[in-house]
This record gives sequence, C-alpha cells and structure tokens, in this order.
Amino acid sequence: MATSAKSKGSRARTKGARRPVRAAARAVPRPDIHGRQAAIERAKLDWESTADALAELVCLLGGDGELMRTNRVVEDWSLGTVSGVLGKNAHTVLHPGCRNTRCSIAGFLKHALDEIRRGTRRQFELQDSIGARFVHLTVRPMRGRPTTGSERGDARAVLVVTDQSALHRARDELERLNSSLEDRVRARTQALADANRDLRNEIIRREQAEVALRGSRNELVALSEQLIGAQEGERKRIALELHDSVGQSLSAVKYTLERGMELLRQPRLGNPAAVFQLAVRRIQETAESIRSISMNLRPKILDDLGAASAVQWFCRDFAEIYPSMTVATELGVSDGQVPDRLATVVYRSVQELLNNVAKHSDAKHVAVKLAMDESRLFLEVRDNGVGFEKATPESRRHGSGLRNLRERAQMTGGQFSITLAPGRGTLAQLSWPLADVDRAVARVARV
Repeated sequence: MATSAKSKGSRARTKGARRPVRAAARAVPRPDIHGRQAAIERAKLDWESTADALAELVCLLGGDGELMRTNRVVEDWSLGTVSGVLGKNAHTVLHPGCRNTRCSIAGFLKHALDEIRRGTRRQFELQDSIGARFVHLTVRPMRGRPTTGSERGDARAVLVVTDQSALHRARDELERLNSSLEDRVRARTQALADANRDLRNEIIRREQAEVALRGSRNELVALSEQLIGAQEGERKRIALELHDSVGQSLSAVKYTLERGMELLRQPRLGNPAAVFQLAVRRIQETAESIRSISMNLRPKILDDLGAASAVQWFCRDFAEIYPSMTVATELGVSDGQVPDRLATVVYRSVQELLNNVAKHSDAKHVAVKLAMDESRLFLEVRDNGVGFEKATPESRRHGSGLRNLRERAQMTGGQFSITLAPGRGTLAQLSWPLADVDRAVARVARV
C-alpha cells in the first residue's frame, strides 16, 4: 500500500512537472510568413537568372507538350517573348510555320511525352536542323514530388535545346577538308601511278631503243664489212679488167709497134704501114676498154649533165645489152631538178634494180619512172617477170642487192619498198623527202 501511495505521488509530481513545458512550447513565436515568401521569391529569381544565363533553350513542358516555363534564350533565338510563348505547343514555338505531318521534331516530342506519361524515366535525344540552326533536343522526365502525385497542370518534362550550328559547320568543314584531302591524296596517288607508268614506259622505250641501237650497230658492222668486201671486190674486178683487157691490149700494141719498127729497119721483110694500122686499131680498142671501165665506175655523163640524163643513157645502154627486153623510160624531172646529193644514189639504184631484173625476173618488159612532186622525189622500176618466185629462201635471206638499196635509201633520208605480185611482176619504189633548198632549186630548174 505504501508503495502504491508512493507511486501515485511520483506520477502526480511528474504530471505537475510537464505542464510548464507545454506552456513554454506554446510560448515559442511562429516563423515569419512574409520572410518565407520573400525567400521563395529570391530563389525563383535566382533560378530564372541562372536559367537565363544558359546558352541552351530550357523549357518546362506540360503533359500535352505546352510550354509552362522557359528562359530568355527563346527571345535570343527570335522565337517569341518569354510570356508570349507560354501555353503554346513546343513544336509550334520551335518550328514555326511547319505544315509537315511527318515532321521529325513533332514526332520526337510526341513520342517522348507519351513515354514519360507511361512512367519511363529515361531521357530522349534528337539531332535535327530547324531553319538555319542545327540543334540537339533532349527531353527528360521531371522528378515527381514525394508527397503529392503529378496533377494535370504540373510540369511533366524538361526540354533542353542546344544550338550546335557552329559545331555542325565545323564538322562539315572538317568533312569537306577530309574529303578534299582524300581527293588530293587520290590525285597525288594517281599522279604518282601515272608517273610510275610513264617511267616504266620510258624504261621499256629505252630498252627497245638500246636493242634497236645494238641492232643498228650490228648492221653497221655488217655494212662496213660488206663495204670493205665490195671495195675489195671492185678493186679485184678492176684489176682483172685492167690485166685481161687493157694489159693484154697494151702488150699487143707494144708487140705490133716493135714489129713495125723491125719492118722499117728491114723493108724487105714487108710493108710496115699495115702493121702500124693494126697498132692504131688496137690502141682504139684499148681506149674503148678504158672508157667502158670508167663508165662502170662512174659515168662521166653523171657529172657533165646530171642524174636524169645518166638514167636515160643507162636505160638505153641496158636495152642494147638485153635486146629481148623492152625498156620504157619516163622521166618527169630534168637534170637540174634532182639534188646533187641524190644524183649518184638515183643512178646506182637504177643500175641495181635493172641488173636484178636481168638476173632474176625473166621479164619481157620493164618500166623506169623518175618523178617529183612538191615534197618528194620518186623512183619506180616495174617489170612483168616472175620476180622472186624462183629465188630460194636462202638466197632471199642472204642476197645483198635489196639490202644495199634499202640501206642506200635510208642513209640519204629516203625509203625503199618492194611489192611482189605473183604472176604479174615486181614493183620497186624509192622516195626521198625534199628540203626547202631542194624545192627552191627544182623550181628554178623547172623555169
């Protein structure tokens, strides 16, 4: 009992002690409502100032995409005033005048807001061009208040629009520079490839030229050997003719003159007049032999008159030697029109061609034509024989007559060609280009 009384006394004291505390609590003054409102206003101003200082366009979007708040970048971009755009659809503000039902920006905003309404917490991004600007759009869902749900009039999302035009232009310029650099690299690579190809072609050309030079050197060596052989052969022929013809004739003349001298000393042995007459005839024959040898070496008419007259004389002499063959001569030039540097070549070519006709063709008719136009001198020899049909491949390969003609023409700047028509004969053609001096001399000679 004592204990119960004591406990009741203690509870009574405790209750008595709590009453002053409640009284004290009721005595604490309430916070200043006006100060709190001022702090909120200052916070709103600070947020607006911070948002207005950003370079990006920042907007609060409602559930249907209407603008609930925005910073002053909307005015910097000439999209309207801060108060004027509130309540308008974000697509209408960002893309004014758009009538495209498939606008990528409108579709992006609608898709992002639909996903946010379904409760997604991820952000949505899009890069696109709006007029002259290339922008990056980001839509993020708003964080809901922990105590209240989002009402229809509350902001649902944040739209951040970043102007990346300068970056886009820099990227385009970089791509253009890269493309230009690639084009320059391709052009330089192509130029190097062309240079390498030209270099390879030049190497091939020089190798071919070197081969041709070696061939020409070999031909020159062969020609020199042939020339030496021809000289030796000609000397041998002249020596034989002088020995067999002139030498024997002179020996006979010497013997005849000695016999005449003996008859003069001893008249009883006979009349010396007949002996001296025989000596005179033999001297004349010797002179004719010497003249013939001289004409074979170089006809005097070639130096006295010219190439045309020498060709005509040789054709006439050839017809006398080969009476079974008809020789037709057509000379369309005069002696003065043939350049001196070509006179001997023309004459020797006619000699070689007619001798070939006599040796190989069995022809009955041969025509020699010498003509000239404004730029070239032509020589043609045509026969109606069998040509080279009877010649063996070995003789054709090793024969020197045609090779001499070709080399003689090339050494004087001309060309040689031969056309073989089985059953219809052979046509040999030589031509030489005329220099300005040659044409001037030919015009004077023609007048």
